[in-house]
Amino acid sequence: MITDKDRLYFQTRAEAELKLAAEAEDPAVCQAHYAMATEYLEAAHGAHMRLPPDPQRLRRG
Repeated sequence: MITDKDRLYFQTRAEAELKLAAEAEDPAVCQAHYAMATEYLEAAHGAHMRLPPDPQRLRRG
């Protein structure tokens, strides 16, 4: 079960990834940061009910 502390951590990480995406000059790096942010947001909101975000999903095309 996801705790409030976990949810806050994932939300904070998502915000950090979005900031990094906005600062990235390389489109591939930007996309990678957006993918990580998506994973963290899904984890924060229980979309997949898993801890932590699955790095294998980040390697998709």
